[in-house]
Amino acid sequence: ILKPGGKSRGRGIKCFRSYEKMMQHMRKAHARQWVVQKYIENPLLIHRKKFDIRQWVLVTSWNPLTVWLYAEPYIRFPASDFTFENLCNRYAHLSNNSVAKHLKKASNMY
Repeated sequence: ILKPGGKSRGRGIKCFRSYEKMMQHMRKAHARQWVVQKYIENPLLIHRKKFDIRQWVLVTSWNPLTVWLYAEPYIRFPASDFTFENLCNRYAHLSNNSVAKHLKKASNMY
């Protein structure tokens, strides 16, 4: 998974099967900073959907370590069923609401 630095709402995120293709894309793109993540090979699914858990934390001191956790994390689901067959399907791989709202097929949603 390749994410351009400084962007939000799923803009510019790409999935690649090979390191070479990812590097080619990075050389052609205008972004200078990237976040690269390795995709989990066997993600936990709920009703054929992958999900992410967001937990807000605040670190107020390193010594002694003081961490505050927001009491209520939240879970986000993509709009389409998960599959590795089509890495270009943003609706199966991204859980951003700003991406999912563009999906036309309501039959694939809950």
